[in-house]
Amino acid sequence: MGRSFATIIVAAITAMIIILLLLIALVIYFVSRRRRSAGAIAGGPGRCSLSLSKEDGASQLFLMLATLFLAVTIYSFNRSMGSPVSWWTIFFLSTALGFASAYSFKTPYTLALSLLALPVWWGMRTYEWGHGKDLKPSMIFAGVALFTLLYYALGHVHGRSPKAKRFALMYLIFGIVPMTGVLFFLSTKPGIEALEEMTKGPSCGPWQVGGSLYVLLAALAASTVYSLSVESIFRTETLAIVLLAVLFLAIAFLPEQELVSGHVLSATGVVWATLLNITVFLELLGLIFSGYLRREKWLINLGALFLFLLIIVKYLDWFFTFLDKSIFFIGAGILLFAVGWFMERGRRYMISGVRGAVERTS
Repeated sequence: MGRSFATIIVAAITAMIIILLLLIALVIYFVSRRRRSAGAIAGGPGRCSLSLSKEDGASQLFLMLATLFLAVTIYSFNRSMGSPVSWWTIFFLSTALGFASAYSFKTPYTLALSLLALPVWWGMRTYEWGHGKDLKPSMIFAGVALFTLLYYALGHVHGRSPKAKRFALMYLIFGIVPMTGVLFFLSTKPGIEALEEMTKGPSCGPWQVGGSLYVLLAALAASTVYSLSVESIFRTETLAIVLLAVLFLAIAFLPEQELVSGHVLSATGVVWATLLNITVFLELLGLIFSGYLRREKWLINLGALFLFLLIIVKYLDWFFTFLDKSIFFIGAGILLFAVGWFMERGRRYMISGVRGAVERTS
């Protein structure tokens, strides 16, 4: 396919690594916090932590590392024997072993490793399917995005059971943070440029790629319908999942677009930028209100943090090249103060409402 495809793949992998590093940092942050609000409806993660004690956390870490080292050992033996088994088969079996180990020994850390490995395996396998066939990069991008939506839906499926609260929290984190990162990136000018590059290629890739996307879509639909039937997810959240799935499927099969002309967005680029900016803004507002309705303070804080970062990034993205530098930094200071003050007031108001509701129900 050429150099442009390889460049997009490298850029996508780099962006994924950055998002995953942020994800790992947030997971460590959530592990360190022991206080969790009680869920308002069945399906909220409730009061839980990823480890029951320091000893449990250490044992989970060792089991996760043992699973990882076992996969590396199997791969090394296979390579020394002349690779009788393909690399992707070993990768998939190792990921399946990680899921089996996580559910057998109730270890969220091992589950996190498997949740990370599954979309990576799918993306690499998809690239192999499309090698030499000019695979559209947007299909790989859309598939990874569907994985994050599936994780979010599965988080509410697990949240239905009191014994699976820790797994529910892990699924939700791996669904919310990467999805927010994806929308965050696409809503910027570099993201629009990357979207233009991703649409280059044939409208239909290999049948394996399209088939796997429909399998992901079917799994997402089944998980969402089940969560809705047991009332562990709100209807507005279901609508958001449907709209985001439609958006990413549209990106997957989008014909080649000219979104940037020189250094300026084209008319089509402006439409996509407007749509994606509205989408990420509504997603973050929905995250905050979901935390309020579920009485989950960590969701409110996470949504407020991302919303604050979004406002600052948009200010830098939109006004840096248009304003005099002194006016720019003075305006940035005023904006930071105003946004921080209003968001802190709103966050405290919502958390006080959550705390009052919990005290009334206890």
